[in-house]
Amino acid sequence: MARVSVSFELLDIRIRQWIWKQGWTSLKDIQENAIPFVLEGRSDVIISASTAGGKTEAAFLPILTSLLQNDTSNGFQVLYISPLKALINDQYRRLLDMTTETGINVTPWHGDIDMSQKKRSLKNPNGIIIITPESLESFLINRRRFLPSAFSSLRYVVIDELHSFIGTERGKQLQSLLSRIEQIILRKIPRIAMSATFSDYSAVKCFLRDDESLPCAIPPQGNSNHEIKILVKEYIQTKDIDVTDSISQEIYKKLRGSNNLVFTNDRGYAESYGVHLSDMCEINGVPNEFRVHHGSISKIERESVERDLQKGECPVTVFCTSTLELGIDVGKVKSIAQVGTAYSVSGLRQRLGRSGRRNEPSILRVFSIENKDNGLLYNLRSSLVQNIAVIELMRQHKYEKPSINNYHFSTLIQQILAVIAQFGGFYPKEGWLMLCRNGAFKNVTPELFLEVLKSLGNKSVISQLDTKQIVVGKLGEKILKSPDFYVAFVSPIEFTVINSANSRHIGMIQYKPQKNMVIILSGKRWIVEDVDENTMKVYVSTMKTGGLAFFSGDGAELDYIIAKKMYEIYQVDTIYPYLDDYTEAKNHLNQSRLFFQQNSLSKTFFLQYGNTSYFFTWAGIKANRAIALLLQYCLKKECSYNGLYVLNITQEDINLLERTKMPSAIEIVSILPRQCKIFQKYDYLLSDKLLDIEYSNTYIDFNLAKEIIFRVYNDKLGER
Repeated sequence: MARVSVSFELLDIRIRQWIWKQGWTSLKDIQENAIPFVLEGRSDVIISASTAGGKTEAAFLPILTSLLQNDTSNGFQVLYISPLKALINDQYRRLLDMTTETGINVTPWHGDIDMSQKKRSLKNPNGIIIITPESLESFLINRRRFLPSAFSSLRYVVIDELHSFIGTERGKQLQSLLSRIEQIILRKIPRIAMSATFSDYSAVKCFLRDDESLPCAIPPQGNSNHEIKILVKEYIQTKDIDVTDSISQEIYKKLRGSNNLVFTNDRGYAESYGVHLSDMCEINGVPNEFRVHHGSISKIERESVERDLQKGECPVTVFCTSTLELGIDVGKVKSIAQVGTAYSVSGLRQRLGRSGRRNEPSILRVFSIENKDNGLLYNLRSSLVQNIAVIELMRQHKYEKPSINNYHFSTLIQQILAVIAQFGGFYPKEGWLMLCRNGAFKNVTPELFLEVLKSLGNKSVISQLDTKQIVVGKLGEKILKSPDFYVAFVSPIEFTVINSANSRHIGMIQYKPQKNMVIILSGKRWIVEDVDENTMKVYVSTMKTGGLAFFSGDGAELDYIIAKKMYEIYQVDTIYPYLDDYTEAKNHLNQSRLFFQQNSLSKTFFLQYGNTSYFFTWAGIKANRAIALLLQYCLKKECSYNGLYVLNITQEDINLLERTKMPSAIEIVSILPRQCKIFQKYDYLLSDKLLDIEYSNTYIDFNLAKEIIFRVYNDKLGER
């Protein structure tokens, strides 16, 4: 090694030999700093660094050393949990390379792995098992007689892409699975989490292990002098002018000839741009370098795109969604582009980390789109300012605060059924102790747990024997037999699209198309020949023109940290160097600031624009949703809202609210129709009371809403 490395000397000689073969001249800072903590094996460790920052090696160089120095052949020693099958396949290849000379076994385990391979591994479980949360759930239920031998020697749990789990139903399922395993083997296992950079590590530590039964180390990732290049272009769209062609021309001109990822905010846009660029290549008589990658495209098609990126033999630019945000190996990517508005600081940082490997700069292009027909939002250039806000927060290493205190009743229902399936049943107190007090659902009190059981009993999901033991009910049996039971989140109903010419699976669509309709999927046009509703299959053939790319999906919600940053940007005169001169982005930013000042939005919360009154809170979607519900509950006044403002509110309304006895968060959400509060997979099984508790805890920020109302009532603008 080129410099003295204490951590390098701690590694087993066989691991050091592997490092020499890679031609490394030194360990990266995160590797140098993490190795002693992981090797010691007495604490949880959060290994945080950008994509391609060496996180996998920081975890596994010491883990493999520990396995080599403490040989145990009976049972898996490392449980490696990954969010994606594709990522498992990637990491399996990487770990095979690292373990070739060590004799350590690596077992990939997910739905696509051959059953005979799984059975062989269970005969002599050892080494490392790489698995998804869903496959781990299935393992605990269906392989329960193997659990003692499989996990008795477990020494490490490794969680890849931790940020993708935090605050989600899937993340709560993962927390519960890890708790159940530790309760089975009767000891705590160090958890090693790998992820992108966070700004609130206290919340991350709490998510990783909420009872603090083991200490948690966060090794410093070191100073980075990595160069980042950013360019923001602005495009103006109207009802008569579509900017797709202008943006496509720019992408065609700037990105052809190299590997790039172009992120869009939904699958429909990815498809539209993909087919648009494909047409341009055909018109210009050049090979088509543009592909599409998202969750509705078939596994075969996605893997084909990933292979082409990894090989780097021919240039490929991929239009994609969050499917390529995670750490799947995409080889050397020159640049990243974002089409439309960036909604997440952490998401944009994760995307940017996909480029700039091998000592090259990370390059980000943002194609900001402003709709001229949006009136007030156009005058404020809200999309441009939001993109600037996200970029500035990213540059300042300030990210959205992870949400870790939600109840997740839907996932609790799944875990109740999973425990019944695993053990045959439980007594109410035992169930609460296992899943709540000693498990992942620590904020669920005994009273709330009984309320959940009561809701499930009323719908025949569970039943209670004369002995008071809880067992599965008639509907529960049906749910347990469902092929997607192991999945904690909602799986949409989809039609499988099949190419009639070769019977190849192209992908999925979430609507029933009509015969002779032209659809766009996997960056190509297809005409529908036949629809089989019984098998949920759509048969298509290729088409040259027309087409519709439609996919359902929820819009992203504006976080408080971004709304607050936008408010700050309007009040300063900073001209950001990455704003493009050609598209007049700098000039438009100045115009938006002038509009902000002329309307005194730094001095007042209220703006009358046309016939509409706007109440600017700059508080994000959750607080504004709570304010709108307060108005509806207390004053019988219905208000629309977004992340920046609430419509149809006056100062007098605020004064009336402040003088009114303030209801609770649960009371204000009770006025919403039941169907409006059902979002997660098993929410439909909850009582109205539980739905209201879940919704008020997850989808509104009641405390911030009350704080804003207090400020406005007292005219304390300086305290924003």
